[in-house]
Amino acid sequence: MFAHAESFSTRWIGLAVVLAVATTVPAWGWDEDGHAIITYVACDALPADMPAWIKTPQVRSRLVYLSSEPDRWRGQHSHVLNHINNPDHYIDAEKLVPFGLTLKTLPPFRRQFVDLLATQRALHPKKFKPRNAKKDLDYTALTPGLLPYRIAELQWKIAACWTQLNTYEKYPDRVSQSMIRNARKNIIYNMGIVSHYIGDGSQPLHLTIHHHGWVGPNPKGYTTDHNFHGYIDDGILRHHHITYDELKGRAKPARKVSPQQPWPDILGYLWETFEQVEPLYAMQKSGNLDGPEGKRFIENRLLTGGSMLAGVWEAAYRGSHIDQFRVKRLLERYPKEPGRAPEAQPMVPIGHH
Repeated sequence: MFAHAESFSTRWIGLAVVLAVATTVPAWGWDEDGHAIITYVACDALPADMPAWIKTPQVRSRLVYLSSEPDRWRGQHSHVLNHINNPDHYIDAEKLVPFGLTLKTLPPFRRQFVDLLATQRALHPKKFKPRNAKKDLDYTALTPGLLPYRIAELQWKIAACWTQLNTYEKYPDRVSQSMIRNARKNIIYNMGIVSHYIGDGSQPLHLTIHHHGWVGPNPKGYTTDHNFHGYIDDGILRHHHITYDELKGRAKPARKVSPQQPWPDILGYLWETFEQVEPLYAMQKSGNLDGPEGKRFIENRLLTGGSMLAGVWEAAYRGSHIDQFRVKRLLERYPKEPGRAPEAQPMVPIGHH
């Protein structure tokens, strides 16, 4: 079933031959095609009142390219980079239970979560498996994953970028056109990066310890094939010929995400995905995954990811405001390009690339 479905994940592992087998196998998420589809349908679902420039073909193309960028960072094979990057792609819900947590009760701050994990390990050392330093070269094995934190933090970064653009556009005589152009580019970049993690959050195998086949007690006889993850990431899209052209016009409306209190909405989205883990395995066991039922399931996952992505984009836009500190600086020190004399500021058209 999976022989034709070698994903970028398995190819990379084969090439890297990693120095040791990691205790937590990196989960890669949809291959580039899957992330692109989610981003395209999210663009289709953007509300009509969002600025027209964010919906242009050029911006769509950039967002689609960026949607796989966090996976490309893995190609550097740097333990320093992997330490901070890899856990942002997943959260294994079952591993939260020993810490007294669920996907519905996670604390809202990344460091608060990490501190809680460390505290519980210190108080109850016999309750948790010790870290194997020889295998855990990236120092990531002690966390169940950090996916919801990455999504929330990027939503706020996008909002901050919109805030800067709002501020510049309110005082166009105090800023250069290149400042406005660069503020727009920052929005696009962070919108593209968050699309990756929201896409990962729509793939059920990113929410479970059963990310590369079923592990532990297996009374229902689900597949233990390590390549199952790769098949869902990529092979099943090719098997069913799922593309954006086929899903075009079927985008779900932007999901409701709070501009000011998005945390419950993010956790709710991930919980819904987690609930699809066992149905996915059950379809594989029955053979229905490769038939019409499986195609509908995967298409729904992609469309749901697009809906959530559009919702986060919209929430970030509506959560922006005017930066009064920046206004003060603009009125005191500008008009000019920062660091240059007024007569030297470059006058580049805003739409120029």
